Amino acid sequence: MGLGKTAMVLARLSQDIADGSCKGALVIAPLRVSLFTWLDEVAKWHNFSWMRTVSLRTPEGMAAWSRGDACIYTLNYESLYIPRTARDGTTVDHGIIRKILHGKHPDDLPVDTIVWDELSKAKDPKSKRIQFFRKYRSKFKRHWGLTGTPIPNSHQDLFAQIRLLDDGAMFGKHMGNFKQQYLEPIDFHERQWRVRPECDGMIEEKLLSYVLTLRSEDHLDIPPVTVEDISVSLPPAVRVKYKKLEKELIVTLADAQVTAVNKGVLVGKLQQMLSGAVYADSLANIYNIGAGEVKTVTQVHDAKIKALHKLVDRENAPMLVVIRYIHERERILAAFPQAKAFHSDLLGDWNSGKIPMLVAHPLSISHGLNMQSGGSRIVWVTLPFSTEEYNQTNARLARTGQKHPTQIFRLLVDGTLDDVVVSVLESRNSTQDNFLGVLSRNLKILNSIT
Repeated sequence: MGLGKTAMVLARLSQDIADGSCKGALVIAPLRVSLFTWLDEVAKWHNFSWMRTVSLRTPEGMAAWSRGDACIYTLNYESLYIPRTARDGTTVDHGIIRKILHGKHPDDLPVDTIVWDELSKAKDPKSKRIQFFRKYRSKFKRHWGLTGTPIPNSHQDLFAQIRLLDDGAMFGKHMGNFKQQYLEPIDFHERQWRVRPECDGMIEEKLLSYVLTLRSEDHLDIPPVTVEDISVSLPPAVRVKYKKLEKELIVTLADAQVTAVNKGVLVGKLQQMLSGAVYADSLANIYNIGAGEVKTVTQVHDAKIKALHKLVDRENAPMLVVIRYIHERERILAAFPQAKAFHSDLLGDWNSGKIPMLVAHPLSISHGLNMQSGGSRIVWVTLPFSTEEYNQTNARLARTGQKHPTQIFRLLVDGTLDDVVVSVLESRNSTQDNFLGVLSRNLKILNSIT
């Protein structure tokens, strides 16, 4: 992450387009990356400025595709397949891929290369968008994938990504066969899988001919990154309520009731309680007073808000504050008049140092955005279980061009689910680091040859 994947691809594309071996490229990327990052990168580098780059989400981009007069066309993942139900009950696709590829011969397309930026977004083998696109993948002769987080959860995340690139040539076309050959379940319901001991290193060995891996720590002199966990104390009465919900899956708070219908919902409710507020059912609704379902945001405590106040006073520097729930964002905006909710229109002001506190959800900022000029401090109010969200968000500041050490602050309540999330992140990060370490051998082998 932050090593310049976009610039590397642009360098290769410029060479191939210039010598006639490539017609052009279709880049599939997260929304903001497709709308801003690729266009900004092309404009930033003098050597690439001749390559016209357009977004297929715009009339200008679609017109350029029809004429074939651009070099790079960008599109977001969400626009691959957009199902809509017609009046007769049939499903109609309103996505862009069908419009530009259906019924077209490869020779009639203005591109022959597809680049999947943030390939890990295609890790779900059941994704309807990716499954829909696979019908058209043979129209492209080159398939490239870019990601800094190839296995955010485990090795099973690799299957769908590699299948998208090679149509099953390496690991087959079915996840079941991949699991049977390399993995074993680690839970009764077979939701989590790990590499079987006798298969250790086999997946990485097969990937060496497919993958070029560069790690930031091996090639860049980025200022150091430190993590500081800020201990937050829950009020005793709140901790009692927390323990009751954890044990019984139901608890009453003021005029609302929190109910977790299963363990998955329970995790979310517990994280909300730790953050200070929770989505709950109105007691009026429960006792059939009034009409309709009423969901309320019930404030439980302000312990993390107080901890954030102390941190802001101590650091006296711009902060990127990362939240998970809407009510977290609203409570932080109310507590800090200087704070602003993230919007892509604010990126310029952030990078110019005009925003002292930017509040964002990781899914809004975690991929492709350059935010290193606006600050070097990140505060996690509620941690995600996803290492992809966690690492990619931290990499918005800890990347090439950062001039100061990056400090990551995590607001944690000891002896609660916060500790579990930290443990999960550390375990998954260790797996991914080991995986990337093995794959980085490929570059060392190439260097020894040249």
